[in-house]
Amino acid sequence: MSYTEKRNQIDTLQQKINAHGELSPEVKKKINYKFRLDWNYYSNSMEGNTLTMDETRSVMVGNLTVGGKPIKDVLEIKGHDEVISDMLKIGKGELRLSEKRIKEIHKGIMYEEDKEKEKKIGAWKTDPNYVINYKGEKFEFAAPADVPEKMHDLLNKANAAIDAIQQNKKGAPHPIDLALQFHLDYVLIHPFYDGNGRTARILTNLLLISFGYPPFWVKTNERSIYNQYIGDIQGYGGNPDLFFESAADMILRSQQLVLDAIEGKSIEEVDDLAKEIEIWKKYASLNKVDGIKRNDEIVYELYHNGIKEMFEQFEQKHRQFYDMFQKSVCNTYKNGGGRAGVEWLTEEIDKIVLKAQPVFYKAGETPETIVPDDTIRNLFIQVNLQEYKFGTNAFSVTPSLTFEFAPYKYAVRFANKKIEKPYGEFLNAEERKEIIVECVKSLFADIKSKAK
Repeated sequence: MSYTEKRNQIDTLQQKINAHGELSPEVKKKINYKFRLDWNYYSNSMEGNTLTMDETRSVMVGNLTVGGKPIKDVLEIKGHDEVISDMLKIGKGELRLSEKRIKEIHKGIMYEEDKEKEKKIGAWKTDPNYVINYKGEKFEFAAPADVPEKMHDLLNKANAAIDAIQQNKKGAPHPIDLALQFHLDYVLIHPFYDGNGRTARILTNLLLISFGYPPFWVKTNERSIYNQYIGDIQGYGGNPDLFFESAADMILRSQQLVLDAIEGKSIEEVDDLAKEIEIWKKYASLNKVDGIKRNDEIVYELYHNGIKEMFEQFEQKHRQFYDMFQKSVCNTYKNGGGRAGVEWLTEEIDKIVLKAQPVFYKAGETPETIVPDDTIRNLFIQVNLQEYKFGTNAFSVTPSLTFEFAPYKYAVRFANKKIEKPYGEFLNAEERKEIIVECVKSLFADIKSKAK
């Protein structure tokens, strides 16, 4: 499929998204969190940031003490997240690009402990910079003395195009053409001493978002081809359409995430086997031959790789029964205490694992004798449906889905059934789907039985 065809497909998908109207706060929050997490992680890891996806998530909820990782990496993720969070809040609207705005973005995403390097943040470069491309050849970016004029010309060109698009002028470029061409022109200049790739992707996405499209990011397995396409264009006069086609695929992926969220589908991307191997390596060597032993971190892994999605699906699928009862409420619980919504439960679990405070032991105590008060023993979601509307029997029902965490295995209880698994082994996608289906079927059977 050509770039033009992909661009048309993007516009068709965007019309489909826009047809849903204003999205609910819950759906918006879910989409924005996914965008932030992937954009933060992939864009920074491209530039050598060492934080993992989970560590990136940890910084996003306020934890700045990621063990063993450079403070520079932590603070640059934090700054990057603040910058893109503000962009996502602004959304579609008026846009003007300026030197001041670009330099402020650079200041937001960069951190240097060295005082001399710190002076370079938010200022055009004063030393030449270059890249060794995929062919092993050196390509030099714009000379420092040329940067002010080249950036001035680029911004005038981009702002003129923005005006033409907003005023529906004849011959105005397509917004996606504008955004992607700006990306290529900007990285050719490379105006800062460092952080040019991240800044380019932020500014490109700023243009996309301002025209109503979602942002994109370059995944790890897409990195080499992204760099190759740009390298070909920079050094060898390569066809920019190849870069445009690749970026279009990434925009389409973001649009599909939005549609999936609108339709209540999971937008978590989980490679179950890879994750299980990673978790087993992380925890198994620390435990007995019986297997991985329960701890809050392993529960956190299970929650973010299946349980959360199941709870969201459980709530959504049971909403179809709400109008059959006088009162309907859905609550989530941790160790028996709970509140409405999966969002609350997620914050509770993240708070325990990602914002854990140091434990100080009294004389005579050892870590083995201390059991934290907030150890996660069980998680469950329950729908309380009160006073059936139809017929004389105004009964109530309370379907639930429960996860219990024993020392070396966990159990899921649903619809009078029970499944047990060792830690480090996820419920696969088919099992998760079947459990939700069984929950709904069991509730419907219960309602029909009591309504007679």
